[in-house]
Amino acid sequence: MKGNRAEKRNSFLDGGSIPPPGPIGRSVRLLLGIGALYLVFQVSGISDARAISHPLVIVHTLFAIYLVGYVVNIGFGVRLGQLPRIAALIGLAIASLIGWQSASTLESVPLWQAVYWLNLYVYGHLGVSFLLAAAFGTPGCEMRSIPIMASRLSGGKARDHHCPGPIGRIDRWEERLTSRG
Repeated sequence: MKGNRAEKRNSFLDGGSIPPPGPIGRSVRLLLGIGALYLVFQVSGISDARAISHPLVIVHTLFAIYLVGYVVNIGFGVRLGQLPRIAALIGLAIASLIGWQSASTLESVPLWQAVYWLNLYVYGHLGVSFLLAAAFGTPGCEMRSIPIMASRLSGGKARDHHCPGPIGRIDRWEERLTSRG
């Protein structure tokens, strides 16, 4: 039963099968959206390739590599598995090799550009998705908010997806909390 539940949470569902988030879930999404877009704002102001060695840039980039699969797969409704993560790693490796070849250091413009665009894309997509999910109460994973909004505008129907991260647990907790009271 537990495996079946996990499988259900990792698949796309018919639109409307997941209840919309309540005020707590929407508030969490709002805060995460602001945080993600603040990170985009911060990264977009950096032009020095030496930023690559800053611990916060390293941590955020490693997290972006981890998240890119979810952002692409759930956000675009595709099943590419680990391919987005592998592509990001290959792109970073190629950029670091080009940078090493041209500057004999990892703190190079090509690697910084790869890190820069990876972070801007992942956290920008997440930030916009979180804000839309907070504003419109889109159900399930925030990464489905853009397709859900597009389908609402076009009169179509989008698929839902449970959130693989902590937001799904917050939504379930809030649902249990409100169903008791």
